Amino acid sequence: MSGNELDLWISMELVSRPLPAFLSDPFRKHPRALALQDDTIAASGGAHARIHLSEIAASPVVQRGRVSARLTLNLGIQPCVLLPGVQEAAARAFAQAVETAWSGYNLAQLSREDAAIASLMTAIEGLKAPARYPAACLVAPAASQAADLDARVLKKLTPAALGEETMARLAPITELARNPEQLRDAAIAAFVDQQLTDWKEFFDTVESMPLTPEQRLSVVVDEDATLVLAGAGSGKTSVITAKAAYLVKAGIRQPHELLLLAFAKDAATEMSERIEARCGVPIMARTFHALAYEIIGTVEGEKGQCARDRSRAVRTRSVAS
Repeated sequence: MSGNELDLWISMELVSRPLPAFLSDPFRKHPRALALQDDTIAASGGAHARIHLSEIAASPVVQRGRVSARLTLNLGIQPCVLLPGVQEAAARAFAQAVETAWSGYNLAQLSREDAAIASLMTAIEGLKAPARYPAACLVAPAASQAADLDARVLKKLTPAALGEETMARLAPITELARNPEQLRDAAIAAFVDQQLTDWKEFFDTVESMPLTPEQRLSVVVDEDATLVLAGAGSGKTSVITAKAAYLVKAGIRQPHELLLLAFAKDAATEMSERIEARCGVPIMARTFHALAYEIIGTVEGEKGQCARDRSRAVRTRSVAS
């Protein structure tokens, strides 16, 4: 056998030495041989018959003993695969071959994710200077996609195989996958700061008195669900009026996407008039009773006293709860 053939054989198969293997593992809980075959590792004996390269979670580890060495394959959440009683030089050569095959396999997987990587990089770039409020419902899909890509591929790639440039390129995706809230908080801060600057004149003049910093923040925050707590006379109607006008004027929402509710009819009428005056678009505010009446009438095709009685009952239960 030539030197090249011997190197190839050592790098593709690793066999335990009988006596050291017996002394280390007398009950044969672990395999006695491993063979690297394409994208799998065949094991002779032990709990694993065949290990796919995708199952390997980290580079193989060779540990030196007094009379022999052992090789460990980390399979993540599964029990590790140990091959005891092997020659150290042979084990290191085999480990290098496995790491090369493992890295090559994952690099091939990475190349198949070019479209996903490009999409995620676009989303991440958009978070640096967001054009609209980065609400959870907008960021969550990208974060979920990044976490999936990270778990399937990125966590299994070795920096040495990829090179510093590739690792630096993938770092934002890894960061989004592992710290999505941190990136979203930074995007929110950037968006809010920019909006407060761009819309300063609007916030200064939308009502008879300039909006307070807290009111301005309530206007520009466009989270999936936002709760604003304010006492009597603190300017809740001013905030709702300014928010509706801001959303329409900024092109964030269309008038038909806004639902404005008030308890009293006079308050609803005043709110509608003030919003139209601020943004030039008619947006009707309604009372809870009027909304219930309209919903019941649309669903059941009823108008008149029957629908009014039902909507009044709905409102009564809502207030009681």
